[in-house]
Amino acid sequence: MTEEIYHILISKRCTHKCPLCCNRLYDLDKLPTITGEQLREAHTVCLTGGEPFLLEPWDLIHLCGKIREQYPNIQKMYIYSSGSGFMNYSYDAWLRLIKHIDGLNVSPKNEYEWDVLRKLHLHWHWSEYMGDERLSNRLYVFDDQWSQYELFKQDFTLTENWQVIGRKWDAEFKTPENEHFVRLPILW
Repeated sequence: MTEEIYHILISKRCTHKCPLCCNRLYDLDKLPTITGEQLREAHTVCLTGGEPFLLEPWDLIHLCGKIREQYPNIQKMYIYSSGSGFMNYSYDAWLRLIKHIDGLNVSPKNEYEWDVLRKLHLHWHWSEYMGDERLSNRLYVFDDQWSQYELFKQDFTLTENWQVIGRKWDAEFKTPENEHFVRLPILW
């Protein structure tokens, strides 16, 4: 049996207008709505947008908690983000959120978002909670962002639970067979 993975669009709001964003390959208003049956079959859920961290902290924490509570079959839950909304979340909000998720997939798109990662490392004890051994985080670095990553890693060492992955913009992005791009019935 294949492990079913659901990428769930929770918001169309985003701080970017990336010309090759995979969301541009879809009519987001016509994406299928996730069902309870699909969630009961899901192995992995990836909350995506837009930018999930543009949601009010309590909304995102509550959503993650409810998914975990109602669908205990879900083995992994990740949040995809560029990092642009991270500063909207207090230390307490981060601590509450990571109780429900298994990691972050972060793909900074500009200098501001790399600066956000730096600030989190310096001021919010980011490594203390994002270094939690049970988390599996990915830092996606697009071709035009390697120089920013090199500057970042001069000052900060990512903990072992961060995997750095090179990414390319793909004009013909295809979802793998066991992965499904769906949406919530109501978007933030």
